[in-house]
Amino acid sequence: MRRLRAWLRRLWNGNAGVLGVIVGVLLLPLEVFYRGAVALRNRAYGSGILPTNDPPIPVISVGNLAVGGTGKTPFAGWLVARLGEMGRRPALITRGYGSDEVQLHRTWNPNAILVVDPQRFRGVALAAERGADVAILDDAFQHRAIQRHVDIVLIAAEHGTRRALLPRGRLREGVGSLARADVVVVTRKVASRAEANRIAEEAELKGVCGHVVFEIAEWTDLEGVPLSPPQGEDLLAVTSVAEPESFRQMAAVQTSGAVEDLAFPDHHDFREIDVRRIIKEANGRSIVITQKDAVKLKEFSSTLPRTYVLRLRLVWESGLDHVMALIEGVLESR
Repeated sequence: MRRLRAWLRRLWNGNAGVLGVIVGVLLLPLEVFYRGAVALRNRAYGSGILPTNDPPIPVISVGNLAVGGTGKTPFAGWLVARLGEMGRRPALITRGYGSDEVQLHRTWNPNAILVVDPQRFRGVALAAERGADVAILDDAFQHRAIQRHVDIVLIAAEHGTRRALLPRGRLREGVGSLARADVVVVTRKVASRAEANRIAEEAELKGVCGHVVFEIAEWTDLEGVPLSPPQGEDLLAVTSVAEPESFRQMAAVQTSGAVEDLAFPDHHDFREIDVRRIIKEANGRSIVITQKDAVKLKEFSSTLPRTYVLRLRLVWESGLDHVMALIEGVLESR
């Protein structure tokens, strides 16, 4: 299963070789069907056939076109913190897909209103009742049943410019759907700024556009105590994220040792059997994990090998002032 997931990522990136070309041709009818279904749904919302509910407070959606790996959850967490600093009373609304995302939001913004509800409109209404004056929807670009006042879409530079839709590619809907977005932010972790610029040019982005990089902030243990980066030490990168290879590359930047990866499915809930597998695969090596996985693996700290947590920070390379000016303008007008 692990090898299948890795091969699927190569297929989506267009580098799965001859077999990838053959499978891509076989998947083409499914992609055409999916593309048609998405287009029909979007037309139904655009024409008013499918209703859009008007929320009681302003709504900012943070979403993407692709399946995972763009950084929308940390971006949404950053936005909650930023609006709080501006004197707002923001609420984070999440469908609760994966306990790790909920725990992360509680860790990043412990004093913010957090509502877990797959029905976003109901979640926003509950947040308003609890005193929120603005709602941030995590992963909601395709959730069009609720009106949003600012639509932010993230695009990962690591995903390249391939425009195939599910299941032949990683896109949930076509690049043309970016016309619905108020703000498009190109994110990157291991890609270069030049690659990020190329992504923006290929997507022919119009309107407000920003660039964000997720940098290494610090290495810590599972309790959050800062550690020195491992030097010359071989590591096992244990992940349950959408893009494990990007994380492995980031971890390898600050150590001269070899970094092997052990990838679990995205949002995987770790159990004792998984910990035993981690210990076996580590074979005496230390492990390095994401902050997202740390909130789930912390309960196994007494049995895990020496563990490094790689914490990232969001840094704006361009567009911050324009993006915040747009958001502030919308909130003030409401």
